[in-house]
Amino acid sequence: MITFAVRRACGAVLVMVGASFLTFLLLALAPGDAVMAIAEARYGANAAFSQETLEHVRRTAGLDQPLPVQFLRWMEHIVALDLGRSLIDGRPVADLLAERFGRTLELTAAALAIAVVLSIPLGLLAGVFRGTWFDSLCVSLATLGSAMPNFWLGVLLIFVFAVTLGWLPAFGRGGWEHLILPAVTLGTGITVSTARLLRSSVIDILEAQHLAATRSRGIAERSVIGRHALRNALIPVITIFALEIGFLLEGAVAVEYVFGWNGIGRLFVDAVDARDYPVIQAIVLLIAAVFVVLNLAVDLVYWWLDPRMRGGMR
Repeated sequence: MITFAVRRACGAVLVMVGASFLTFLLLALAPGDAVMAIAEARYGANAAFSQETLEHVRRTAGLDQPLPVQFLRWMEHIVALDLGRSLIDGRPVADLLAERFGRTLELTAAALAIAVVLSIPLGLLAGVFRGTWFDSLCVSLATLGSAMPNFWLGVLLIFVFAVTLGWLPAFGRGGWEHLILPAVTLGTGITVSTARLLRSSVIDILEAQHLAATRSRGIAERSVIGRHALRNALIPVITIFALEIGFLLEGAVAVEYVFGWNGIGRLFVDAVDARDYPVIQAIVLLIAAVFVVLNLAVDLVYWWLDPRMRGGMR
């Protein structure tokens, strides 16, 4: 286990460095005038900028240095656990992330709760009762849900439940009622993918020979499904589910804009528009760290669910 943990730690460092480098390179190669974009975000898009003002912005943003020097300075800040300051308002990037990431986590947690409550029973029942009307209904709903983009589903939910029926608020962040529509919108994708995968996994497990032997010993079908089939069927589902958690952070960008949810997704889009490099790099680094932690969590859950894998984690 110690050797496994060391390998994972080294891999995590490489992932973080690679993500930082690729992000920095893409920002450097992005079209447009970064100095002008930063100046407009600082002082207003309608302001007239002198050459001295633009040179001041270039110098304070560190864009007057060669690209390798800029990247090394960024990595020095990371090693020192300092994410720097926003190029627009001068606030510490760590404070911005702490303020916005908590809001996105709130939305993500609600979406995950919806996905778990819906996907596991639907996928399990569709697999157990495969070929029935219930299975066909679940497959049809899953196909419809996977084909519908998040932003379109969000607009549709706003029109039905906020505009037409007036049951729920359409925009903003406030009480629990503000969380329902964006959480349903964000959680639909992971609900659909998890339920479909669990259905396929349950069908494969129920047709396995060792379960036929279990049934031959007189064990009740409910016990066969609950204690044997579901536990084994969850193993491949866990990988997809964990990765979907990371993708929820990406999907939150569109959802937060549609519902006026002021989280890390909106912060990222605003930072890209203003070329706020420290904020962009910090958000990418944060998302990379989330994926690394999720992958480690998946391995540990595998170790708990499947004893055969424990020999490889040494």
